[in-house]
Amino acid sequence: VGCHRSTSEIFSEVARRLPGIGATPISRALARLRDLGLVREVLLPHGHAATYEPMGPDHAHFHCTSCGSIEDVHYRLPNATLRRIASRSGVAIVSENLTFEGLCATCR
Repeated sequence: VGCHRSTSEIFSEVARRLPGIGATPISRALARLRDLGLVREVLLPHGHAATYEPMGPDHAHFHCTSCGSIEDVHYRLPNATLRRIASRSGVAIVSENLTFEGLCATCR
């Protein structure tokens, strides 16, 4: 946890080790690793590219709107809150993806 890499960053690293590999196999591998629960796909608001990180304890993320950095935030919505939201909305929540946005300590 704490290592957030975009698909292009992962592709660049793999291409150094396996010259000639295309981007499609990397994207497919990341999707498969995500589906197997081995990596977490971090989706950012406003259409930014997804990043990937190793699976670990549940946590939220902070996205700096100035420099684009992504940091882990040790926060999780309490289960009672999730149950209340689900009950009021008539939905079944199976996961959460919480991202805060603002300026990081360096950009402030």
